[in-house]
Amino acid sequence: MTKKFLYLLALFLLSSRIAFGINSSIADTPDTSDKYVLGATENINSETVPNPEEPFIFSALPSFDEQIKTSVKTADARPEIIRQYLHKYKSPLEPSANLIVALSDQYKFDYRWLVAIAQQESNLCKHIPDNSFNCWGWGIYPEPGNPEVLKVTRFDSYEDALRRIAPQFTKIFLKGNHSKDPNEVMKTYTPPSDGSWADGVSTFFGHLE
Repeated sequence: MTKKFLYLLALFLLSSRIAFGINSSIADTPDTSDKYVLGATENINSETVPNPEEPFIFSALPSFDEQIKTSVKTADARPEIIRQYLHKYKSPLEPSANLIVALSDQYKFDYRWLVAIAQQESNLCKHIPDNSFNCWGWGIYPEPGNPEVLKVTRFDSYEDALRRIAPQFTKIFLKGNHSKDPNEVMKTYTPPSDGSWADGVSTFFGHLE
């Protein structure tokens, strides 16, 4: 029994060596047939077939990096710029960041005006007449017969104020050459100012760049 086992084992080892030698010979034989590479449009010979152990470059794949860069460039950053600015100063106008940009575009003036004037007039709504929601000093002036009493234009909410004031900005102040020059706007928005109003608005414009 032992001899038979040893005989079979020897036979198995011999046949394995023969089979291994044949496979190695076949593997070493160059294959001249045409092969295909993923993404190529024509047959190529074996010399141009990539090594399986090396990374492939697929010619048909899109550049995801370029797609991401394009989407970032086309995104509108203005609402986020305003939101962060208002958040920094803890302004109650922060939830209205998108509306500020939308109204500015609708009435065709720089999106920074509504924020910069609110900053100059009321420190972004922190110092306004009670229950007025009037952050822009809009329609606030002394009573003609009693200078110690202020006449105050009031709104129902900050959104109401923005929607009602934005079109008036275009009609009265932000048109022609005034649209980009705080000094020109100051002449009609707050004539008594000695120039500090325009300087403040210009500074806040810079902060919102």
